[in-house]
Amino acid sequence: MTGPLPQPDFPKGVRLAYWAQQVLMHLALPLIAVLLIWRGRREPGHLRGLKDRIGLGPVGPKGAVWIYAASLGETRAASPLIRRLRADGAAVILSHLSPAGMQEGWRLFPDDPGITHRYMPVDLFWAVRLFLRRAQPRLGIVLEIEIWPAMLREAHLAGVPMVMANGNLLERSIARQRGLRKHLLALYQSFTHIFTRTDAFRDRYLSLGVDPKRISVVGEMKYDQWIDPKHPVMGRSLRASWDVAQVLMIASSVKDEEPALLAMVQALLHDRPGLGVVWVPRSPQRFDPLVETLASAGITCLRRSALGPDMAADVPPGTRVILGDSLGEMNAYYPMADLVFVGASLVDHGGHNIMEPMAFGKPVVMGQSTYGIAFAAEPAARLGAFESLPDAGALQARIAALMNNRAALAAMGNAAAMFAAAQTGAATRTYAGLKPLIQTAQH
Repeated sequence: MTGPLPQPDFPKGVRLAYWAQQVLMHLALPLIAVLLIWRGRREPGHLRGLKDRIGLGPVGPKGAVWIYAASLGETRAASPLIRRLRADGAAVILSHLSPAGMQEGWRLFPDDPGITHRYMPVDLFWAVRLFLRRAQPRLGIVLEIEIWPAMLREAHLAGVPMVMANGNLLERSIARQRGLRKHLLALYQSFTHIFTRTDAFRDRYLSLGVDPKRISVVGEMKYDQWIDPKHPVMGRSLRASWDVAQVLMIASSVKDEEPALLAMVQALLHDRPGLGVVWVPRSPQRFDPLVETLASAGITCLRRSALGPDMAADVPPGTRVILGDSLGEMNAYYPMADLVFVGASLVDHGGHNIMEPMAFGKPVVMGQSTYGIAFAAEPAARLGAFESLPDAGALQARIAALMNNRAALAAMGNAAAMFAAAQTGAATRTYAGLKPLIQTAQH
């Protein structure tokens, strides 16, 4: 491939919708400032890197590959691509929306001078334009679902090709195509290429008018994440020192489902004296409230932060629940579990990541809401690695039944490991497609 990368133009309707969005964003600036301050009180990271938010801050060397990984999950998904880019000598600008994403970026790549860590500018045309003029990236890679209008429009005007990796376009996202939303969804047409997970995702992009030549189905990159080798060792060591016979892990729970989960945990602990629970909420803001809730229910809880940096401290006798009050250590928690419940599924949030526990050969159960991970949940269920239950009562009964049937639990775990192993390779396929785009963007 030679010459500049082809970039789709923005249709007139998209341009008008873009400017309408920009007017609304500028009118909302006071509200954005208040929201930033409010969130900063709960997560101080939001108030750091304020220069980044207006297009200033670090940008690294010109001609780097710019990656936008909004939060922690997207950063993990991007990590195998970043490692391949760095192995080929490419400088990387790794930008985030959330403090969790920034923290995970630093954790995964702590001492690499070829990676510039920063927050993403607010989606205002002048802030994004300033960032792009200073950074002059050769190519932009957006993870999963982010289609910020100013980011895409200003990149187009600056001649920076934009690629989407691990594309994750849900059916619900395109169900209501009316008014401003209809035109903004057409922004997907502006990507030079989209690397997505399954044929079903490909069909959704096609329904929005994306050129089929610009879409590649490569699979899910989260199966290819690098795992810090010390994390499984930490988790297994902690499990060995904990005086419990079986462990249920509650992963990535959200606030609205906590009451139902608490009732379930109380009943399971009462009925099963040898059961331990590792509970890892989705948000750090839930750490303290959940500890207080467990204490008020009379449940002895040990915070992971009390175990030291390597989880090496002794677990006090009688501990039934360990609260995972840390970020970036899910791969230490999963090896401890016999069975994993993944949250945001007892409420209508669509469910969180089931790929990571299955990569450790862990059977997974969830509530009814799994639309966000249906591309993985449905085939995993067919293989017997995953089950979705209609409500908290059915979930509790199924967990109890599985814990009583070690053969069934082991069969689910074996199916999970086989399923995860069969899904690897998406990062390699994505990077194979990216390399000619990166090379062309150099000219």
